[in-house]
Amino acid sequence: MLKIINLNVEAEGKHILQNINLSFEEGKNYCILGKNGSGKSSLATTIMGNPKYKVTSGKLRVTRKKNLDTHHSSRDTAVDITALPANERAQLGIFLAFQHIPEIRGVKVFEFMKSIYDTKTDTKTSFLEFKKIIEPLLKELDIDKEFLRRDLNVGFSGGERRKIEILQIKLLQPTYIFLDEVDSGLDVDALNTIAKHIKTINHRKNSFIIITHLFKIVDHLPIDTVYVMDDGKIIRTGDHKLIAKISKEGFEKL
Repeated sequence: MLKIINLNVEAEGKHILQNINLSFEEGKNYCILGKNGSGKSSLATTIMGNPKYKVTSGKLRVTRKKNLDTHHSSRDTAVDITALPANERAQLGIFLAFQHIPEIRGVKVFEFMKSIYDTKTDTKTSFLEFKKIIEPLLKELDIDKEFLRRDLNVGFSGGERRKIEILQIKLLQPTYIFLDEVDSGLDVDALNTIAKHIKTINHRKNSFIIITHLFKIVDHLPIDTVYVMDDGKIIRTGDHKLIAKISKEGFEKL
């Protein structure tokens, strides 16, 4: 479980998140809704460990299973990630798909994928070893192998950039997957393709947290709990029926 406890956050001297209390369980999917500027993306980037966002009070914790003996007995252990850098949070299973995906010139897709895989698994794979790992995943996503030779996201369409993010998810197999406005800028065909691939990687050992002010992507994934944000606070909690209500009536009537 990923738990946010009484979280308060500042950025550039401004108080942007107030008394956030949330829990994300493995095997369940969540949606965080809210108007533009309500604090949704700030919450996601804070959880991911962006140093721009300063936690002034509260805690972020990840609970995971720890093996006790050779007979596979285990117990839950809580890890305080409040002060951990982003790379260590990623190793604990947190992943953020950015709203605006950056271009990185001079870094090839293959080099980037191999680097994040080696970091996550604490290994140093050879070129040929990693090629055998990555190529089947490319085939699953219908990504041409030539993309591995290109600079990361440079000249990629919106749909292609999202596929590269899904490739990262398939490669790293994170537990808590934050999708920040991933439906923004995608046409209907690209959205349907991305949604189809997301469905294939949604299972009992991970959790998708969809952050949006639109409603397109949530039609493609079962949602267990919905949180609504406004002015840096959680103002409403519900189930998938809350999505339908907001879609019909808007945020003003909450």
